[in-house]
Amino acid sequence: MQTILQSYKAQSITFLFIYLVSMVLSAEAVLSISMIALVVLAVFQLKIDGPKIRVTLRDTLRENFEKYRRYTPWLAVSVPFLLVLFSWPWSSDLGYTLERLRIKLPFLVLPFAFASMPTLRKREVCTILYFLLVTMSIISVYVLLNFIAHFDAEMTNLGRGGHLTTPSNHIRFSLMVALTILGGGALWVEGFHFSNKNERWLIGGLTVFLFAFIHVLSVRSGLISLYLALMALGVWFVSVKKRYLLGLTGIAAVVALPVVAYFTVPSFKAKVNYARWDYRQFQQGTGADYPDAERFTSVLIGYDIGKEHPIFGIGAGDLDAEVHRRYDSGAYGNYQFRMPHNQFVTIFAGTGLLGLGLFLVGFFLPLFYRGNWRNPLFLALHAVIFSSYFVENTIENNFGVSLYLFFLLVGLKYLGEVKEEKSLA
Repeated sequence: MQTILQSYKAQSITFLFIYLVSMVLSAEAVLSISMIALVVLAVFQLKIDGPKIRVTLRDTLRENFEKYRRYTPWLAVSVPFLLVLFSWPWSSDLGYTLERLRIKLPFLVLPFAFASMPTLRKREVCTILYFLLVTMSIISVYVLLNFIAHFDAEMTNLGRGGHLTTPSNHIRFSLMVALTILGGGALWVEGFHFSNKNERWLIGGLTVFLFAFIHVLSVRSGLISLYLALMALGVWFVSVKKRYLLGLTGIAAVVALPVVAYFTVPSFKAKVNYARWDYRQFQQGTGADYPDAERFTSVLIGYDIGKEHPIFGIGAGDLDAEVHRRYDSGAYGNYQFRMPHNQFVTIFAGTGLLGLGLFLVGFFLPLFYRGNWRNPLFLALHAVIFSSYFVENTIENNFGVSLYLFFLLVGLKYLGEVKEEKSLA
């Protein structure tokens, strides 16, 4: 039995690494395969009896389902999928409804897959973070070298509201960099290393490099999320650890660093200046074809739809058609079509205040359940994702869903079982 569990654990961690790499590189097919593999491993097993090899249901399937059912946060994670499912009766566009259900399906099935895995120990979680830190540093060096090699063209693109060339969607990539920086900080504090204590200096160096790099990258979603997460950690140090000097110094640094970056990092300054200019175009009603004005307009359209259907929303499956109709009407100006660039507005327009309330419960319950917020890295994760919801519809595509769920479920797997072991001790 122990050998089977060890084999299951090795297979699970292998697919976690594949999941992570394919997510970073936007290898969608591999990412989907790794997610499916984690679910298949939770349900089935190979039994070898001499020359006979059989595929059977996992011996611990009933026990795993009980673990999943007993730990409330696993169930709360499924809320985004359930909101689309329950709005089906008043969604007339069957095709778009099914597409939304497909994208949100990981919220339903992956919590069970993670609940079924053998226990993840702290060293294994730290190993995942270490692997992420090294991987993101290598990729970021490539992005930085490409920026230097094409400096004039990249700066011109930034000045027009564009972004640096990245191996995946620049917004999701920036959020990944932000999460990696936070993970690197956690590894430094833990003093983690594989074989040599001097590795701590490598971890610290890579973390500082990525912190500088995210300012060069200058994607606002990632920067805002990182700074709000650091602000939350500063408050955590003051309120939980009672380390007032460290916490307040950290908060002051978070306020001061963007100012320093504005005057020292050309790409950061160009991005800030463009954002201010673009917003003025939106205010004057002349922002057509400018990305920020297009985003503001998309949020306004989504908010107006929600106001007209405040309780249950228009139906998650009908949101795409209704947003298209409003753009085509010309009532909001001559803008290119975009779905609402705000996750809260997207939920509000699709499923109303009822859906938005349930969505917030599903988001915050894993954080506050049995004091999970006392873990600083888990708190920082929620700060990053929550802040991204204000400027992006983060979980309305495969990569946003996979990014959020990976870190959330690894965290819940570790925190939930640590608390369970303590309660049984």
